Amino acid sequence: MSSIRNSVSGSGLKVPGFTNRDTVSGKCFIYGSEHTQMPRRDIVERVLGVVDYVLLEGLDVSNWRELIKRDWRTAIVAVNLLIYQALYRLPIMIASLYYRLRYGIDFRGDMRYVAKLARRAGKRVETVDEDLLSIYEKNRKVFSPRLVLNDLIVLLVLVSVLSVVAAVRFLTGHYARDTIWLIFILIFIVVIIFFAGPVDLTDPFIDDTKTIRDTKLINRVQELVSQGHKVLVVRGEEHVDYIVSELRRRGVECEVLNQASPHRPSTALI
Repeated sequence: MSSIRNSVSGSGLKVPGFTNRDTVSGKCFIYGSEHTQMPRRDIVERVLGVVDYVLLEGLDVSNWRELIKRDWRTAIVAVNLLIYQALYRLPIMIASLYYRLRYGIDFRGDMRYVAKLARRAGKRVETVDEDLLSIYEKNRKVFSPRLVLNDLIVLLVLVSVLSVVAAVRFLTGHYARDTIWLIFILIFIVVIIFFAGPVDLTDPFIDDTKTIRDTKLINRVQELVSQGHKVLVVRGEEHVDYIVSELRRRGVECEVLNQASPHRPSTALI
């Protein structure tokens, strides 16, 4: 939270690397964002002054029912992906509460925040990402459920030990106390499965589909730049290196806006 306090200091803050006389040149710009933190508004708005399009990230999971109807074996990953996204809203809600109470800012996620700024500036906003059906058609293997082996082993060992201890004590006559003990174990198992399960099942899917999702964005950037448009891309920071290198390979230079400041520009101005 200290980086937030340092970056949010009113509309007069200057960005290291930029001055009021600086001009932004180039046809492609990319901002590597953290989904639970506000992007730097000064950097984003400066680039919004020259670009035509703003391309955002946002995996579309709305057709999960159609996917499961087509192939029921995708149900485990698809449902856990829905749970994962629901759980991911919790840190965003916490960040939103902090920004609202501390600075009076309405923050509902980095992509929605940038979209609001872009539309206010009259820019064309697109969410360029894949949906579950299109990913399935390109690579069905990513929907094979895979738990992280180490996590699964630790969970099974822990549950087994606790269950054996409780069962032994229960059989030796400690009924009341060990009934409570067994209830706590069951609650613990449910909590672990509910929270750790979706993460373990979803992380491999997200890693395996990153290239598929980024390729769609890269194609769109290349198309717009070839038409003479200037583009701002806002993507999760873990996507930036691949996108920049692949665009360079295709002859499109994309400036990484995060390099405009020596500190990590992950918060915003009011």
